[in-house]
Amino acid sequence: MASGKSTVAARLEGSTRRPRVSVDELIKERAGRSIASLFADEGPAAFRRRELETLESLDPERNLLVDTGGGIVETEKALTLLRTNGVVIWLDCPWKEVRSRLKEGPAGVRPLVQQLGWAGLEELFRRRRPIYAAAADFRLNASADLESLARTAMHRSLVWQRQVDRRGP
Repeated sequence: MASGKSTVAARLEGSTRRPRVSVDELIKERAGRSIASLFADEGPAAFRRRELETLESLDPERNLLVDTGGGIVETEKALTLLRTNGVVIWLDCPWKEVRSRLKEGPAGVRPLVQQLGWAGLEELFRRRRPIYAAAADFRLNASADLESLARTAMHRSLVWQRQVDRRGP
């Protein structure tokens, strides 16, 4: 949360001309409701099911940039799908910076901020870090400016793809 995933994905979309899909946006569109209202009414487990269903509905042959919420790592099958179908980039952002970004931004649209409070959110952040590290094909320091992050992500993902192509099936 607040690492810059959506912004970097949007910039990558522009520079690579690959279509971007936001899992959260698809969920909102399909449900006809906001993420906050889905969380409030259905709870996190139901939302994680929606994330997985949305991810499963994407065609891996379309070569999409998939922008996910930070909690998608809570579902093992979702992680497997992400890793099988593409490169997983971890935008690693220090807790202090995440908290600062959340305080400055529209925190009201972040259900977990209101639900967990700062101490609970920090605990969640610390619990997920090793999962992100294990899932990622590579890590980027999200403290960098977003333009630099997008360029580095594009470069790294192209290098990663070349390595995969050389290995073959």
